Amino acid sequence: MLKNCQKHLHAVHESYFQHLHFAGFFGLRLIGAGFAAILHGICPAVFQYTGSKTLFALCDEIKARQKGQSPNGSHHHE
Repeated sequence: MLKNCQKHLHAVHESYFQHLHFAGFFGLRLIGAGFAAILHGICPAVFQYTGSKTLFALCDEIKARQKGQSPNGSHHHE
């Protein structure tokens, strides 16, 4: 398990704490988008675009990280 963790961290060019920060913040944003979607389902007048906008933004971030860049186009790891 430890070898697989180290292999992944090496592949994404991050330290353990850098990865923990990114993954933790990413997960919290997913949870927030989920709550917004649930509340929107209950009351369609609230959070009309929050869930989808958050998911699109997160998707863009993941795509940029896979290319080694931040979402604004600069290199992520320099």
